[in-house]
Amino acid sequence: MGALMAEDDIYIGPLFDLFNLRFGPEQKDHEHTAGGVSEIKALQDEFEIFQDGRPFVESAKLLGLGGLHNNRAKNRWFSLLTWLAKVPSDQAGETGDERIVNALIKNFTRKPPLPCFMKAHDSRGPDGLKVIVREDKPIFYIERTYLTISLPMAPSVPPGAKGKAKKKPKK
Repeated sequence: MGALMAEDDIYIGPLFDLFNLRFGPEQKDHEHTAGGVSEIKALQDEFEIFQDGRPFVESAKLLGLGGLHNNRAKNRWFSLLTWLAKVPSDQAGETGDERIVNALIKNFTRKPPLPCFMKAHDSRGPDGLKVIVREDKPIFYIERTYLTISLPMAPSVPPGAKGKAKKKPKK
């Protein structure tokens, strides 16, 4: 996300994947039925990981949603999640951070809760600079409704490109 992730933008997809796997549909087999959103719901019921007034970034840290392999990218990701407290949401009176936390808390009171999916949208487009939470089917090849959380992002500007006009090619 531009200035916040800088050259670590390439890690945004894998960081979304961490969330999407932890909060996704459980993988049922004969030996284990826990995992995915069922596991997170059990953790929420036991430890109240998501609470009113607790920033989403703190819960993300607790769940290890910053990855394990690149501390700089992890710290930048957590800075981006902290920034969501300054970003509006699609819900009047809630910041982006509050919108995510409140939507997750509400989702975990459902029986069963919806799996969750995090993605990004272009903040320069019609959805603008706000966090958006919807119930929809974000994965076209999976016919299942998710609680979808979309973060506003825009491409980073390459170094030295700000304010410079493009040069016309020489003929």
